[in-house]
Amino acid sequence: MAAAAGGPCVRSSRELWTILLGRSALRELNQIEAELNKYWQRLLEGLSYYKPPSPSSAERVKANKDVASPLKELGLRVSKFLGLDEEQSVQLLQCYLQEDYRGTRDSLKLNSPCKTAS
Repeated sequence: MAAAAGGPCVRSSRELWTILLGRSALRELNQIEAELNKYWQRLLEGLSYYKPPSPSSAERVKANKDVASPLKELGLRVSKFLGLDEEQSVQLLQCYLQEDYRGTRDSLKLNSPCKTAS
Protein backbone atom coordinates (compact mmCIF):
# COMPACT_ATOMS: atom_id res chain seq x y z
CA MET A 1 0.00 0.00 0.00
CA ALA A 2 1.55 3.31 -1.08
CA ALA A 3 1.74 6.19 1.36
CA ALA A 4 -0.40 9.18 0.46
CA ALA A 5 1.16 12.60 0.00
CA GLY A 6 1.76 14.03 3.43
CA GLY A 7 1.53 10.48 4.81
CA PRO A 8 3.69 8.97 7.52
CA CYS A 9 7.08 10.56 7.94
CA VAL A 10 10.23 8.60 7.24
CA ARG A 11 12.70 8.70 10.10
CA SER A 12 16.36 9.38 9.50
CA SER A 13 18.96 7.04 10.95
CA ARG A 14 19.95 9.79 13.35
CA GLU A 15 16.37 10.06 14.61
CA LEU A 16 16.24 6.31 15.14
CA TRP A 17 19.43 6.37 17.21
CA THR A 18 18.04 9.31 19.20
CA ILE A 19 14.98 7.18 20.00
CA LEU A 20 17.19 4.23 20.99
CA LEU A 21 19.26 6.44 23.27
CA GLY A 22 16.10 7.73 25.01
CA ARG A 23 16.72 11.31 23.91
CA SER A 24 13.63 11.78 21.73
CA ALA A 25 10.18 13.15 22.50
CA LEU A 26 8.95 9.55 22.45
CA ARG A 27 8.89 8.46 26.09
CA GLU A 28 6.24 5.77 26.23
CA LEU A 29 7.61 2.27 25.73
CA ASN A 30 4.79 1.37 23.33
CA GLN A 31 5.69 4.38 21.14
CA ILE A 32 9.36 3.43 21.10
CA GLU A 33 8.52 -0.21 20.40
CA ALA A 34 6.26 0.81 17.49
CA GLU A 35 8.99 2.97 15.92
CA LEU A 36 11.64 0.27 16.30
CA ASN A 37 9.33 -2.39 14.88
CA LYS A 38 8.53 -0.11 11.95
CA TYR A 39 12.18 0.61 11.13
CA TRP A 40 14.00 -2.52 12.37
CA GLN A 41 15.18 -3.45 8.86
CA ARG A 42 16.77 -0.04 8.40
CA LEU A 43 18.60 -0.34 11.73
CA LEU A 44 19.83 -3.81 10.82
CA GLU A 45 21.08 -2.61 7.43
CA GLY A 46 22.83 0.32 9.09
CA LEU A 47 24.68 -1.97 11.48
CA SER A 48 25.48 -4.46 8.73
CA TYR A 49 27.22 -1.72 6.74
CA TYR A 50 30.28 -1.84 9.01
CA LYS A 51 33.04 -4.32 8.21
CA PRO A 52 35.51 -6.02 10.55
CA PRO A 53 39.10 -4.74 10.77
CA SER A 54 41.60 -5.85 8.14
CA PRO A 55 45.36 -5.44 7.67
CA SER A 56 44.86 -3.92 4.20
CA SER A 57 42.48 -1.28 5.55
CA ALA A 58 44.94 -0.40 8.33
CA GLU A 59 47.72 -0.01 5.76
CA ARG A 60 45.55 2.26 3.61
CA VAL A 61 44.83 4.46 6.63
CA LYS A 62 48.54 4.66 7.51
CA ALA A 63 49.45 5.52 3.89
CA ASN A 64 46.75 8.17 3.46
CA LYS A 65 48.49 11.56 3.26
CA ASP A 66 45.15 13.45 3.43
CA VAL A 67 44.45 12.39 7.03
CA ALA A 68 46.30 14.03 9.94
CA SER A 69 48.46 11.70 12.03
CA PRO A 70 46.51 12.21 15.28
CA LEU A 71 43.27 11.31 13.48
CA LYS A 72 44.91 8.22 11.99
CA GLU A 73 46.16 7.13 15.41
CA LEU A 74 42.78 7.66 17.06
CA GLY A 75 40.99 5.97 14.15
CA LEU A 76 43.19 2.90 14.51
CA ARG A 77 42.52 2.81 18.26
CA VAL A 78 38.77 3.15 17.69
CA SER A 79 38.95 0.35 15.12
CA LYS A 80 40.67 -1.95 17.59
CA PHE A 81 38.32 -1.03 20.44
CA LEU A 82 35.09 -1.42 18.43
CA GLY A 83 36.23 -4.17 16.08
CA LEU A 84 35.50 -2.02 13.01
CA ASP A 85 37.25 -1.54 9.69
CA GLU A 86 40.07 0.99 10.08
CA GLU A 87 39.01 3.20 7.16
CA GLN A 88 35.41 3.23 8.36
CA SER A 89 36.59 4.12 11.87
CA VAL A 90 38.48 7.14 10.53
CA GLN A 91 35.39 8.13 8.50
CA LEU A 92 33.23 7.90 11.63
CA LEU A 93 35.64 10.15 13.52
CA GLN A 94 35.74 12.65 10.67
CA CYS A 95 31.93 12.77 10.54
CA TYR A 96 31.72 13.17 14.31
CA LEU A 97 34.22 16.02 14.33
CA GLN A 98 32.53 17.74 11.40
CA GLU A 99 28.90 17.29 12.43
CA ASP A 100 28.59 16.60 16.16
CA TYR A 101 31.64 17.72 18.13
CA ARG A 102 30.67 20.77 20.18
CA GLY A 103 33.96 21.62 21.85
CA THR A 104 36.68 23.95 20.65
CA ARG A 105 39.69 22.97 18.61
CA ASP A 106 41.89 23.69 21.65
CA SER A 107 39.81 21.50 23.97
CA LEU A 108 40.07 18.68 21.45
CA LYS A 109 43.86 18.95 21.53
CA LEU A 110 43.96 19.07 25.34
CA ASN A 111 41.67 16.08 25.78
CA SER A 112 43.05 13.98 22.95
CA PRO A 113 43.69 10.38 24.02
CA CYS A 114 46.49 10.31 21.43
CA LYS A 115 48.45 12.97 23.29
CA THR A 116 51.41 11.40 25.00
CA ALA A 117 52.84 12.50 28.31
CA SER A 118 56.23 14.17 28.13
